[in-house]
Amino acid sequence: MSGLTKFFPYSTSFLKGSATDIVLPTLAGKTFFFYFSASWCPPCRGFTPQLVEFYNKHAKSKNFEVMLISWDEEAEDFMEYYKKMPWLALPFEDRKGMEFLKNGFKVETIPTLIGVEADTGKIVTTRARNMVERDPEGTEFPWPNVSEK
Repeated sequence: MSGLTKFFPYSTSFLKGSATDIVLPTLAGKTFFFYFSASWCPPCRGFTPQLVEFYNKHAKSKNFEVMLISWDEEAEDFMEYYKKMPWLALPFEDRKGMEFLKNGFKVETIPTLIGVEADTGKIVTTRARNMVERDPEGTEFPWPNVSEK
């Protein structure tokens, strides 16, 4: 987690499915995606199933992990939305951590999917959402510095 520690100054445990207090798994060599989303957001509700499909199909072979960074305003909404996702989540209660990541990555709209190298924390792509839609087989994964077309 060495490259990711700078992204989590307030959090030391995370969610994975119904489990709580999960320590980040070994992420050496992986691409780590921050998924900014919310249950009240129609584009998010449309994109999340696509991302779930991509994750289920490619997470092991493409060596990546995803973490939900929720913009939901109510814990119940967050949990209902998150239970559809097979990846990690920043706990809903960690609002300081969410704001830190949102401001650090300059996220203004959702859904946003940002990929970083887990080993170094270096940003790989800020346009992963578009690439999941354009490249569902992950041919160009992890989509470094791709331009919009």
